[in-house]
Amino acid sequence: MKTILFAPATFNLAETTRMIEIAKVLRHDYHCVFCGFSETYLKLIKEEKFEVTLLNPILTSAQEAAIIKFDQGKSLKNPFTTGLVTERVASELALIEKLAPRVIVTGSNVTIFLSARIARIPLVYVKPVAMSRPHFNNEAACILPSQLDQPYLPAKTLWKVFLKASKRLTWKTKAFKSVAQSYQLALPKYTLDMLDGDLNLITTHPAFTKDLVFPDNYQSVGPIFAHLPYQIPAEVLQVVKYARQRKKAVVYLALGSTGNLQVIERLLAYFAKTDFEVIAPIKNYLPENFIAGNIHVFDWLPALAVSELVDFSVIHGGEGTVQTACSSGKPFIGIGLQYEQEVNVAYCVKFGNAVALGPKRITPQTLEEAIRKIGSTEIRKKAQEMHDLMKEVNGAEKAAEAIQRQYLE
Repeated sequence: MKTILFAPATFNLAETTRMIEIAKVLRHDYHCVFCGFSETYLKLIKEEKFEVTLLNPILTSAQEAAIIKFDQGKSLKNPFTTGLVTERVASELALIEKLAPRVIVTGSNVTIFLSARIARIPLVYVKPVAMSRPHFNNEAACILPSQLDQPYLPAKTLWKVFLKASKRLTWKTKAFKSVAQSYQLALPKYTLDMLDGDLNLITTHPAFTKDLVFPDNYQSVGPIFAHLPYQIPAEVLQVVKYARQRKKAVVYLALGSTGNLQVIERLLAYFAKTDFEVIAPIKNYLPENFIAGNIHVFDWLPALAVSELVDFSVIHGGEGTVQTACSSGKPFIGIGLQYEQEVNVAYCVKFGNAVALGPKRITPQTLEEAIRKIGSTEIRKKAQEMHDLMKEVNGAEKAAEAIQRQYLE
């Protein structure tokens, strides 16, 4: 049986579950195995009965936090040092040699882009369209990053310059260049192409990408997000029942696995003073003694099932979280924590089923205004329309078909 190696960043919940959904489609005909450098979400892979290898060096919680901080543009210090990249590539290559996979599938595990090329194994990158070359090529549709939206900056001019430069930038990190050189690997010329796969499967909804021109190694497959076999806890159902009996609105508050503690604290401070009942799977961000009468804190929850029960959601802009909210048929307030997330939310704002709120603009006044907007009949109608569009696409099946057709037949 042909082997497929899935190599997600296993501290990223959305990415890990995205890989699981694709593997679930392929597992009946192929040997689907996983690897990762973080223990954080290995449990989800094991629960689906997939074989998984925890590679060395195992990421510490501090390293994971540093990677997230760097990814969100809150730190200029690249956590992927030459030593770390060297060790990771050696571990990946050893596993690749052992498994001899026909193809490797990844999300944002950056070192697998080196290892797959060194081992000459086809690499499939499953990703949102944001910040890809096709996205940047459509400059008119590239929203202005919130970091540039400052009164003292010529924001539009700077953004135009960046968009032009980004497509011709040749910069690579010292660590990547050093490790590639040690294996006599020639890296792609341009920075944008460095983190491209041999095949790139775009999970952004086709309704949002219809104006983009995709090159031959890109294919739109559509949304892929978690459908894991978890039941809604009885306590959640009790909260909803209590709220409905008292004619209270119910809010789903989810900031994903790469959230921002300051954002969470501001949101909790606001909602604790309201009459909303809040269901919040944010236990990992809070002290054990956290108590707020109308804020009900949980660990993992089946996001789609819960979000279908509430009146609206307040979420970060991670693609899996956004797609879950879209599938629920309910409107949402989206808080993009870095540029890719801002793009994900902006697509929905343009469609009409969401309101965007910058992380630095979270105040009682802005939240009240956003909640007022998503309560409108028009936005609720568009949320139902988006729900219907989401039902038309099975991204996991389309991704599996593309991988099979390209590399397994």
